[in-house]
Amino acid sequence: MNRILFVCTGNTCRSPMAEGILRRMLKEQGLNHVEVRSAGVAAMDGAPVSGHAAAVLQEKGCSRDMRSTALTANLLNWADVVLTMTSAHKQNAIQQFPHSVEKIFTLKEFVEDDPKTLQRLAELGKLVADVELKRALSQPITNEERARIRSLERELPDYDIADPYGGPMFLYRECAQDIENCLQKLVRKLKA
Repeated sequence: MNRILFVCTGNTCRSPMAEGILRRMLKEQGLNHVEVRSAGVAAMDGAPVSGHAAAVLQEKGCSRDMRSTALTANLLNWADVVLTMTSAHKQNAIQQFPHSVEKIFTLKEFVEDDPKTLQRLAELGKLVADVELKRALSQPITNEERARIRSLERELPDYDIADPYGGPMFLYRECAQDIENCLQKLVRKLKA
């Protein structure tokens, strides 16, 4: 895993913070072979990072000089793994680029390390893939399959990182800390 793409909505808050913080962490750890980029499912190319996100990046010793980029097939093809900030971003990316489904995860899901939760995630992933295949082939989906998906979804933790957009500075700092906690696990994974 040498190329990581972070994805959020407008690529002006969460995903640029993840990109900037991970770049700093990779440099500190000497993991210079890993490349990091970010994009947004609804981004307008060239928009600046939000003022509060830029301030948080600066506080954390990261570059704040980033511009938004729209999520494209070329970026998906470039990436070894795509880490979204929410389940909705993940679903959006999968719907737009179904050929990349195996490498698209939420950030929190990707760094999950609880064995029981990982087992539930694997079961849910297989079940959802089976159901999507049935839908594509116009085959019936059973009530048992639907019920099991709902049950597994209720048992899993929330894998979304809250959007601080438009909020006060403390929300951006909380968001950045949530992201950084995940990135610490990601760096451990990269080093292993």
